[in-house]
Amino acid sequence: MIHATSTITGKGQIQLPAEIRKAIGADIGDNVIFIVQDNKEIVLKLIKKKKLSQLGGALKSQVKFKSIDEETENTKEIWVNKRVRRNNNGENMD
Repeated sequence: MIHATSTITGKGQIQLPAEIRKAIGADIGDNVIFIVQDNKEIVLKLIKKKKLSQLGGALKSQVKFKSIDEETENTKEIWVNKRVRRNNNGENMD
């Protein structure tokens, strides 16, 4: 069992002592949930942040990923078509 002490600042903040952070594997950006029990004891739960690499494939899609070159060409084509339509409608191009 690890015992450590922290002081509440004037802004109501506390710092988790290094030995506690190390013991629970807490990193910068992780979240801590505070649960106050009926007997006024506080339980802390660590919620680890997700790394971008862990999110790959999280959203399933039936749409095939296009290459950057294909996406660039499609965007150029859409942009040119909009300009041509505006010009054909007699709108000012400037």
